Amino acid sequence: MKKGISPLVATVLLIAITMAVAAVLASYVQSIPEKVLPSASCVGGSVRFISSDYPKWESDRIVAVVEARTATLKNFRFAVLMTDDTVNTYNDVNGQSLDSGRSGQIKTEILSISPSNVKGVQIQTSCPDVKTEFTALK
Repeated sequence: MKKGISPLVATVLLIAITMAVAAVLASYVQSIPEKVLPSASCVGGSVRFISSDYPKWESDRIVAVVEARTATLKNFRFAVLMTDDTVNTYNDVNGQSLDSGRSGQIKTEILSISPSNVKGVQIQTSCPDVKTEFTALK
């Protein structure tokens, strides 16, 4: 006659293993939306230049006044399209965060590029799909 573990111990082990696997899967599944889906606060958001005077070159930096529309936007970046078709990215030194419907000034650090080498400027935000079109400097 072979001896094995008791049915009670086997049941406890099965439940413990099942709970451990469930905990690992739950933590994995919970992180998927953050990696795959854009933030819910970005849905329907847009950004625009407040007037046709922007973006402009001012004291060796690029300056723009933008308005956040339908969503709170932050982490503004300037994607600068150069005449050789390369794109350089610069952060907003003001660190603006704009609530929906609000406008504010954003600007780059002092740049070591010539404005004549700039083909266009695009404003990007913390929301991947919320950005302006490339626009020529004024």
